Amino acid sequence: MKFSILTAVTAAVMTVSFAFGAVPARPEPLTSPESMPMLPALSSTRGNAQQIVCQINRERSNRYLSPVFLHRTLSDAALSLGQRYADGNLNSAYFDRVFNSRIAPLGSNVYSSYKVLGTFANDDDYVVRLEQSIYDTLFARTLDAIGIYENSGTYTIVLASGLRDRPSSVDVCPNTTTQYSPPGDTPSPPSNIENGIDLPAFLCAINHERTNARTDAFVVHTALHNEAWEQAKQMSQLGHYTVDGPRKVDESIYGQHVNMKELYWVAGDSFHNVNSLVNVLMSTYSSKVLDPKYQVIGVAQKDGFWSVIFGSLYRSVRARNSCPLTLSDVDYTS
Repeated sequence: MKFSILTAVTAAVMTVSFAFGAVPARPEPLTSPESMPMLPALSSTRGNAQQIVCQINRERSNRYLSPVFLHRTLSDAALSLGQRYADGNLNSAYFDRVFNSRIAPLGSNVYSSYKVLGTFANDDDYVVRLEQSIYDTLFARTLDAIGIYENSGTYTIVLASGLRDRPSSVDVCPNTTTQYSPPGDTPSPPSNIENGIDLPAFLCAINHERTNARTDAFVVHTALHNEAWEQAKQMSQLGHYTVDGPRKVDESIYGQHVNMKELYWVAGDSFHNVNSLVNVLMSTYSSKVLDPKYQVIGVAQKDGFWSVIFGSLYRSVRARNSCPLTLSDVDYTS
């Protein structure tokens, strides 16, 4: 169930836009406040999702409520909503699109809401104002998870209850930046599949990592994208992954007279879903994924073999939609 009531409130230092809904109560296990770890200081940080959820969980524990966890899909949704808000185009119809494409597949009885608040000098000020703004939702017994996005002191939070999948245990204060991803595949709309992969979901996830590193989002380059598909097909035929032929990535791309300053490509044979691929890229090739000199990307998978090609152009390009919902929202260049 989605809640998409949009309200604008203007104050001296902030503009608020949010959707909310009442959530039915249900019993939850209690967490002892005495067992809480020390809370990191928030006053000097901005956009630290782990510390924000730690603060929220401490306040929930004080009310004998179970802790919530950071959910990658909800954070991706927060990114999409937050950037739409920054562009001045956030409305209830767009939240409906985000809910239907990203959040609804997380469970048959999912309740979700979001709120945008800004601007704040630090996370501590934000959490204080958040608790005042959506007290009933933030401290609902049924709340399972949240996702957070921050840009220039404006915060977007997406909250959800009724999730089908949860981690086996939830830390009050996360000790890792890795956010929870549901096990297995979440069905993708067939219309979102390109080169064997849910391209909008992939771009949303990998651009979320780039945004957290204050790096511009990737734009899909048609030549790189097409070559990634040729590489995936080649590996499927060979029965093993390769980054060195017999079809050569650089020879194939430069042979098309593509004006590319630099290329870097990786491949593997372990594709399961978008989240697993992004996890591999971030755990092994994060220096390349987050390198601002790489502006464009191509990606493909076939029969579990995947190929990702990064490129650096002699010109500047900029993505309009860092977290596209459909293929029609994807930014391409050539």
